[in-house]
Amino acid sequence: MIRHTRRMIIPLLLLSAANVYGQEQKSVLQLAEAAYARQEYAVAGALYNRIARQKGDRMKVEQLMKMARSFQEIGYYRQATDIYKEITSRPDRPAAAYFAYGEALRQLEQYDEAKAQYALFTTGNADSLQLKEMALKGCDSAVVWTAKGAPVQLKPLKELNTPGSEVVSGVVQKGLLLMSNGYRTMALSSGSQAKPPKDKRTEEPYYKAYVYQQYAGDNSNAYLEELVPGLLGKFDYNIGPVCLNNTEDTLYATINIQGKEVPYTGKGVVNGVRHLQLYQSVKKDGKWEPLVLLPGINLEGYSSSHAVLNSTGDVLYFVSDRPGGLGQTDIWYSEKQADGSWGAPVNCGSQVNTVASETFPTVNEEGILYFSSRGHAGMGGYDIYRIRGAKAAWEAPQNMKLPFNSGADDIGLILKRNGYEGYLASSRTGGLGRDDIYYFSDAHYFSRVDNGQNENSNPNPNPNVNPNIHPNPGQPSTPGNGSPSGSDGGRPVPVVKHHTPEEEDDKKKLEELKFLYDYNSTALLTESRRILDQVAAVLKRYPDWKVVITSFADNRGSDQYNTDLSALRCYAVIDYLANKGIDPKRLYYSNKGEKDPVNGCKDGVPCKEEDYKQNRRSELRIKW
Repeated sequence: MIRHTRRMIIPLLLLSAANVYGQEQKSVLQLAEAAYARQEYAVAGALYNRIARQKGDRMKVEQLMKMARSFQEIGYYRQATDIYKEITSRPDRPAAAYFAYGEALRQLEQYDEAKAQYALFTTGNADSLQLKEMALKGCDSAVVWTAKGAPVQLKPLKELNTPGSEVVSGVVQKGLLLMSNGYRTMALSSGSQAKPPKDKRTEEPYYKAYVYQQYAGDNSNAYLEELVPGLLGKFDYNIGPVCLNNTEDTLYATINIQGKEVPYTGKGVVNGVRHLQLYQSVKKDGKWEPLVLLPGINLEGYSSSHAVLNSTGDVLYFVSDRPGGLGQTDIWYSEKQADGSWGAPVNCGSQVNTVASETFPTVNEEGILYFSSRGHAGMGGYDIYRIRGAKAAWEAPQNMKLPFNSGADDIGLILKRNGYEGYLASSRTGGLGRDDIYYFSDAHYFSRVDNGQNENSNPNPNPNVNPNIHPNPGQPSTPGNGSPSGSDGGRPVPVVKHHTPEEEDDKKKLEELKFLYDYNSTALLTESRRILDQVAAVLKRYPDWKVVITSFADNRGSDQYNTDLSALRCYAVIDYLANKGIDPKRLYYSNKGEKDPVNGCKDGVPCKEEDYKQNRRSELRIKW
């Protein structure tokens, strides 16, 4: 459950020696109330449950409400609904119980039952009425979306998930940026901790930032490492998410306030909180300078967190609960100034922010922001939304629907730079831990989301690849689609160029190459990556060469599935070469599906696995 990730403010209990000495003399109720005030929901829920077993029907309704919320906060939705059901049967039930009951039911995806409870909720508070309206709308939409089904499949990333909580927070050259509280006991390069310190609210270790080097080898643990431990390892409490700029020489990290002293925020059990703050470090001469608080962004007494840069690096989006917002936490932005500093934060406005909470902004495409919200109409918990615009000017947000959203908390949608592979974190049922990382690959991703996710038009698979340079399979070549731009009576004028024997030889060698794949897989094999390294070296020698990547599938599976699969194989080669420094504008693609087998393996013909494998291939063709 990512609630503790999104709200990593750690309340600090400041007690005198006498109070500490008398802790054991406190009643169970006093301990429960104190734990609840500190947002230690795992502890509070267990203590309230102990009281419930003792008192039964005599337990006060306000204590039942706190127990239900505690269970809800740690992901025990079914237990929470049982308590809310009891509360709403009482004559002294508070009106808020109906809304809370509806929320828990919606998180269980019991939408009709949730609507019935929302309908019973009455209030004179305008913000609460707005949330009720959005909740009812979300229930209706969820039923429709569920009936339509999911256009792609989410798969848990088993090699990275633990019984704790994991989130992908970004993409870097080495692979994926992660934050996790489940890796501390692993024997990584920075060492392991047999008994790592725990966040008392969750009874789980604090978060740290990590980097996962994809394609580095078969053993994922060997290539999962703590992110710059010399820089971030000196900090206590929760660390992350972390964001890097495009050149990866500036780092922005979310970290709890450090040290014993925290700002005084009031009287009572909780009289100090460790708010979240944004830090910055710059790499100079290959070394990271010490982290410093990001000037102009942090505001004393409030949290600033979850920084992410736009595509050009001149706008920084972040999350804050500071005054001037619309709800509990809002998404704000700051513009980079001429001297390199960041300007005064500005709220992103009501198209993005609501009276509830918004969090985990990400930027995957130019002019598009992804974020999670509890205030827009959704399926339950935090839903992921996609919105077009910038700064404070936005179009209407688009719910990402199935499979990206569920009744549980869904956050942090990250696309790889190829534009067709992505990740998100979710607390949905069936996972290994509180929050698991899920993976998807979708050849039609952009056409689906740009057309409400229900259209099956041809894709533009890569935000860094001009679709006019890389025409869709079967699309006629026209000016602007890769053909010469000159004309003679409407016909292209051929350009004749003479090539050296060395060029002819290199072209021949490249066009003889074949890259094979495992069954139903788009992953490049180790041998294929080695060969593509050589291909990249040749293409760097001839910067005017363009390459058509043609990919195929074997004949098992439907024609459409194999066409999509071969497209993903094209994009895998494009992605790899692009990461090796080859301009994507030089890379064309053609996905052939199960057409043109190199042997007799066609529908209805039984074949050996080795014969099938020869048809699962990518080939290269040079365009002079």
